[in-house]
Amino acid sequence: MIYTDLILGHFRSLKETLRGLVNRNIIITTRFSGVTGQLIQVKDDYAVLRETGNSLVYIPIRSIELVTLVEEEI
Repeated sequence: MIYTDLILGHFRSLKETLRGLVNRNIIITTRFSGVTGQLIQVKDDYAVLRETGNSLVYIPIRSIELVTLVEEEI
């Protein structure tokens, strides 16, 4: 696995960055926890990840501190 941290700042650029990661496996870190899964949708104020087992997690964009892209090594 290759892990790439995406340092994010401004709210608008964060949404745009997340939209570019739809259907990719990522780790979203907030102040309280981290969530790993496939990003399936980005709305105006939240992102939706599908975790292993197909459960959906809704994460407020304003609470995101770090996004890590998870890629398989070739």
